[in-house]
Amino acid sequence: MSGAQTRLSLRVSPGARKSAVVGRYGERWKIRVAAPAESGRANEALLALLGKTLGVTRSQVRVVTGVGARDKIVEVIGINAEESERLLSASAGEGEANEGKRA
Repeated sequence: MSGAQTRLSLRVSPGARKSAVVGRYGERWKIRVAAPAESGRANEALLALLGKTLGVTRSQVRVVTGVGARDKIVEVIGINAEESERLLSASAGEGEANEGKRA
């Protein structure tokens, strides 16, 4: 899938206890990052989390719009839309299962 790419609409919450894909937020994906929203730290944490979750390198992920906002569009090179949806859904499912175990 090296020639594939996709754009993801995200809602990002910085300063969370733990970085994780939460699930759907309307048409967007909701992502929590532990890093604070200062000096680009939350964006860097977001890009690292997405790279790890989607199995691509950090250099294959970039914020297209919303650098200073919670709502962002992120471009990912090396993966198509269907595969990114599958991987994000699987990651969100794992996060929900882990949340339930803490209760």
